[in-house]
Amino acid sequence: MINQKVVLVTGASSGFGQLIAQKLAAVGYCVFGTSRKQHSASQGVEMLTLDVASDSSIQSCINQLLTRTNRIDILVNNAGQIHASMIEETSLEQAKEIFETNFWGVVRVTNAVLPFMRQQRNGHIINMSSVAGLIGAPGQGFYSASKFALEGYSEALSVELDPFNIKVSLVEPGYFKTNFNLAMLQPATIHSDYDTVRDLISSSVQGAIAQGDNPDKVAKAITRIVSSQSPRLRYRVGNEAQWLPRLRAILPDKLFRFGARKRLNLP
Repeated sequence: MINQKVVLVTGASSGFGQLIAQKLAAVGYCVFGTSRKQHSASQGVEMLTLDVASDSSIQSCINQLLTRTNRIDILVNNAGQIHASMIEETSLEQAKEIFETNFWGVVRVTNAVLPFMRQQRNGHIINMSSVAGLIGAPGQGFYSASKFALEGYSEALSVELDPFNIKVSLVEPGYFKTNFNLAMLQPATIHSDYDTVRDLISSSVQGAIAQGDNPDKVAKAITRIVSSQSPRLRYRVGNEAQWLPRLRAILPDKLFRFGARKRLNLP
């Protein structure tokens, strides 16, 4: 462990987080993953209990990590919450829950490790964003909003941490073949006016996930990012993440919105 870089990956019990943690462990990093429920170590990844919405849970997790390693070099903020709900059908409590995990959870964990990274005068924080943090996603409005917030926060943080040799990177995946969609938060209320639109959006999203890229591509991208001597602020991973933001940048709003509706099969 003396010569290994220490990595903490939140939300590592399944999906992207599990793949990322296992891939980093396989190439020689000392990796700790986290989950809200207790999990045993697997494939070189030691698991710690962590609820990103709880300050006491975060402090306990970081204390356990530092007792073992006395340092932390890389933080991958991967823990996240997704939802499938029209904005009007999402309760304020649900919207707050999404932000508690996707935005404030990142802020809490990052604030917990920054004093140690500043003391080391070295570190790398990688925040898992989404193409939905670049382009508003119908039917996932508050998920998009939380990722938009994460984008702005990360960009500002990257400048503030430059003097301490602490790097900040955003990873912006498109649709991938994961089970993340199975944990989507459902609407708090149902308005019949949205029935057709809701069903069309849901069908289109499920189809995009089924046809998405192999999620291992994200884990491999993270491995390249952490080994970079001069990591960039933003990394777009997956086919959709590459071409959708480019179209958004060059097309007039009206034309882009027309194309987005066609893609979702909306009238």
